[in-house]
Amino acid sequence: MPGQELYKNLAKYYDKIYSKKDYRRECEFIEWITQKKQITGNLLLHVACGTGSHVNILKNKFKVMGLDINKEMIDIAGQKSPDVEFIEGDMQNLNIDKRFDIITCLFSAMNYNLSLEDFKTALQNFYSHLKEGGLVIFDLGINKNNWVEGRVSVDTVVEDNLKLARICQSHLEDNIFHANFVFLIKEKGKVDFDIDCHDIGVFELEQISEIMKNTGFSVSIYREFSKDIWNPDSGQIPVFVGLK
Repeated sequence: MPGQELYKNLAKYYDKIYSKKDYRRECEFIEWITQKKQITGNLLLHVACGTGSHVNILKNKFKVMGLDINKEMIDIAGQKSPDVEFIEGDMQNLNIDKRFDIITCLFSAMNYNLSLEDFKTALQNFYSHLKEGGLVIFDLGINKNNWVEGRVSVDTVVEDNLKLARICQSHLEDNIFHANFVFLIKEKGKVDFDIDCHDIGVFELEQISEIMKNTGFSVSIYREFSKDIWNPDSGQIPVFVGLK
């Protein structure tokens, strides 16, 4: 994860690309699961907060701190929620002099751990930053159980002064998806081209559950931010919930 560019000069397009993402539904799940697990405190750390769309909703129910490796993303998040504290950092080197009731890491950000050892380190960092009885919540949108080799994804943005296409093809090599997002951009009459490279770890869900249990978490897995328990045959996104 350290050293990856992670959008950088393309951060300004992030919210436009994901304008149809249902952030509110995911935040409603977080509120529901914290009540279900009887979490009484409301201090929440949102790791890999990106441009702060989750934070902007979560702050209405929780006292939120946001953390991201990308300063450009944090700058945008701070504009959305100037009343929230944002800090630059990453889950591999998490060292905050606070303990939280809830730690969230959403939108497949945990996939930026490139090995099971990296994943273990991140979860241990989360565990040590949680209060006793605290909760960790993360999703794994990309995993071995739902992987499709060679799939081509195309995202588009069409506005008066902006035409954008982002294209990527899935290819797995030694459990790492080297995602080269090709951006074709026409903005204010000027045409540009860029490639945004992301290395993404792809794991067996059973391995992740085992690491969580060995770290000390009691584990539940839900189906795509719903109240339903995840079904391996569903093909939908698993949402991991770990109780310390």
